[in-house]
Amino acid sequence: MTSVEVVFRDRYGLHPRAAMRIQQEAARFRSILTIQGVASGGPPVGASSMISMVSAGIRSGDTVRVAADGEDATDAVAAIERLIDSGVCHP
Repeated sequence: MTSVEVVFRDRYGLHPRAAMRIQQEAARFRSILTIQGVASGGPPVGASSMISMVSAGIRSGDTVRVAADGEDATDAVAAIERLIDSGVCHP
């Protein structure tokens, strides 16, 4: 398993549009990706489920843990980290 912690910078938090962008990026990989709000202590949620990600209650400024398990886990985590660092919704 590979993981990284990153600050979620989208000014609206993890809302449906941001979740959709993460879901689309996660679909490019074979690994199973999860996102977890570190401070909230909630369980990791699958990056393949937009509804689960929105339900996690991640807000702007929250630290999230992105984790992946599988053959391309390192690349998958790096891609989601870049997306989150970019502000998620900005193309």
